[in-house]
Amino acid sequence: DDAVWAERGEKALRERVRELTEAVRSTRRTVVAVSNEVGSGIVPSTASGRRYRDELGRLNAGFADECEHVLLVVAGQPVVLRG
Repeated sequence: DDAVWAERGEKALRERVRELTEAVRSTRRTVVAVSNEVGSGIVPSTASGRRYRDELGRLNAGFADECEHVLLVVAGQPVVLRG
């Protein structure tokens, strides 16, 4: 709910995202990540659905910023965004 999110949820999520992007930045290994892109469709009717959409979008953008190659796949067709 909004109170839990404001009290500790948002801070915890930001820290986990920071840890993930730092791990991607510091590894010498090849990393392949697959994620949904939920921000291109209809607006969710619930606050939690909108929060999920927005936070996943922020995560995807932050993760992509750390990557050398980024693909968006739509209906099985890749679109090179960076690479």
